[in-house]
Amino acid sequence: MHAPRPGSPETLNFEAADARADGRRRTVSLSRDLVVIARRREGVLMRIALRPRAFRGVLLRVVAAEEDVFVYQVSLEHRDAELNVLLASCKSVAEAEAAWRSWARFVGAPALVEREEGRFEEVFVAGRIPLETHPRRRARGVGARRPRFLARRKVGRRDLMISVETTRELFGAWREGV
Repeated sequence: MHAPRPGSPETLNFEAADARADGRRRTVSLSRDLVVIARRREGVLMRIALRPRAFRGVLLRVVAAEEDVFVYQVSLEHRDAELNVLLASCKSVAEAEAAWRSWARFVGAPALVEREEGRFEEVFVAGRIPLETHPRRRARGVGARRPRFLARRKVGRRDLMISVETTRELFGAWREGV
């Protein structure tokens, strides 16, 4: 299965193997913005929705070697192994690499290679669209910010300011006639 083009609004729905689910199957819905994993366990439907940035990246690994034939897997790798999503399984190096690169571009996640068991190395993939990052705000809380209209105002010039002197009255002016 090959990934849609990067930036495409397409959502892919497919079934995948899941050893702990009822019927040993789960449904995966995959788009550029969201990964939804749904499965039934003991009759209870569970859905987990994750952003692609929750995953480590798109991993290419060699699974088995049988008489000069290697089996390659491309998967969306998560820290929790139960949340990994198998994207493609190939016997051709060229096909596996093409699938790996296209999935990394589509999801916008880092392209990873497993060179040793359990150790991943990030590899640069040309054309990969990085995940959106938003700049962090300062450590001030919401209540400590100035209102928007005050933030726009500029401090006036001293020479144009009018000075007003205030005097303190001991007795109010309204009592003069008494």
